[in-house]
Amino acid sequence: MNDIIDTPPISYQQQLNHHPDQQHPHILHTQPQQYRSINQVNGIPSRQSPLHPSSKLYAQPQQVFNTEWVEDSSPNNSPSKLSRILEAEYNHNKMSATITTTQPSKYETPSKPTNPAASFNYITPLSQLKFEVSVGEDAPSLNSTIISNWTIFWSMLNDLVGKDKLAKVSQYTLRLLVYHATKSQTYLSDEHINIKLINDRYNDNEKKEKAAGMINGLSMYRQFLRFGKTPFRLRDLIVKFKQNITFKNNNLEINRANLFNRTTLGQFFSLYYGINDESTLLYKLKVLTDPTYKTFATRHESYGWYCETWLALYNAYENLQNLIQQEMDLKIQIQVKNKAKQISKQLLGGANVMNFSNSSNGSDDSKLLLDIQFKKNNAWIDIYKNLSDLAFNTYTVFQIKLPFDTWQIWMGISASTLSTIKLYRETKRSMIEKELAKLKSE
Repeated sequence: MNDIIDTPPISYQQQLNHHPDQQHPHILHTQPQQYRSINQVNGIPSRQSPLHPSSKLYAQPQQVFNTEWVEDSSPNNSPSKLSRILEAEYNHNKMSATITTTQPSKYETPSKPTNPAASFNYITPLSQLKFEVSVGEDAPSLNSTIISNWTIFWSMLNDLVGKDKLAKVSQYTLRLLVYHATKSQTYLSDEHINIKLINDRYNDNEKKEKAAGMINGLSMYRQFLRFGKTPFRLRDLIVKFKQNITFKNNNLEINRANLFNRTTLGQFFSLYYGINDESTLLYKLKVLTDPTYKTFATRHESYGWYCETWLALYNAYENLQNLIQQEMDLKIQIQVKNKAKQISKQLLGGANVMNFSNSSNGSDDSKLLLDIQFKKNNAWIDIYKNLSDLAFNTYTVFQIKLPFDTWQIWMGISASTLSTIKLYRETKRSMIEKELAKLKSE
């Protein structure tokens, strides 16, 4: 019997059944050894070693060290490599400044950070808030809508307030040019340095007279724009007193809360200023001719404007404080929502949770925050504008010597420029909102 036929492999259970009294060795992490066949070596039959590379011991599938903390797709998941992977991830998280969330589908249980407090970053309410808000992909926003500056200025010119502010900028700019032209003429008229060519070029009285006439015309034009408001202001005060003062059963009842407040005080100041301002215009038109009343009206016009400016400054400051408080409260509210979102991701191991920033609530909060910031910037403009008016009018009311000759001119330019900027911002925002409303309706 030289030819020995290969026998089929004997299973482990068959070996146990065949040798019930023989104790089998304990083998760790390997299947029971299987003896393949007996091959002929030089015509002599010999048994093949189970450790030979062609043995089935090496052909069996590789044993996998199953663990819930290691990716299933890893080709080598031995405990030694697991420790290296964990060490590499720890070093990566330690060096990285941001927290990255892996895909939850590769884990059977969520990963738990060693230091949960390190993943939370507190943001103060007054700091620059960083959050993403999606208003809608197909909905146009205020920033995406573009309106030409010419269209905005044209809209301002069609408004009485816009005409007054732009005319005031032109008026005080011309006053500054005329002042410097006069100074240049005085300097060049010195007998030691006067040259005939320079004198003919700069000593042009005709141009200065035209510029001075334009200044007076712009001043009168602005007074015409303000003219005619006194009767309506007087009527509003009379109606307000009638509504808040009543006689019942021979008893006088006064609603002091609605009558004695800053709104009523502002109406009195506006009436006081309007009467004197319109009286000076009537003098320019030579409707009134009494010089005594002209002096009185001119002086009390400055008093009325001074009182109005102080009240407007106080109201602007109070409005600014209220807007700052509203902005702080809203930022805290948004920050709490973002913090809740971070905590939810921590607890759920990066699972898909409700996105607060993409919700309609987050969109409304962002719009409200932008609106508050817009009004806050306008309040700052009002404060600076009123300060410029006070700096202009204080020297007139108290008849104080000016620090330099062009002090009131520069304060007039400052106040008129700030008023124009505020009106430009409001006009632009109003036109953009109208354009967005038109697009939504279509």
